[in-house]
Amino acid sequence: MSDPLFEGRTILIADDEEYVRQHISKRLVSMGLHVLQAGTGEEVLGLMSMKPDLIIMDVRMPVLDGLETLKRLGNEGLGISIPVVLLSAMAQHDKIATGIAAGAVEYIIKPITFDRLLESIHRYLGQGKTETSRSVV
Repeated sequence: MSDPLFEGRTILIADDEEYVRQHISKRLVSMGLHVLQAGTGEEVLGLMSMKPDLIIMDVRMPVLDGLETLKRLGNEGLGISIPVVLLSAMAQHDKIATGIAAGAVEYIIKPITFDRLLESIHRYLGQGKTETSRSVV
């Protein structure tokens, strides 16, 4: 079922687990979103020219992890207005604080349901590119 909020919108799903990317992507495409996929932080940086409206990124990825990728997005001015939601099984306070300090708008602790992820997607696509707040879930 298509969602009017998703029309003309692009989301980038970054996770080193291909089946996770495929599962999330399939559901989001069926709802009307255009979905880009990346398996590494380097791939995320390479896709920034596609100007996604939102990035959902796992913290643990090979070579260039989600936190370092997030820092580079900010340092290189590549994603300055793109909200980034981090996903991680790492629930330690210092990891969460580091993610938020690096520029994530939200840090969601895994495991996560698709409905919960969809809430975040609606929140940040509904706010537009410049009106973001930071939260931990």
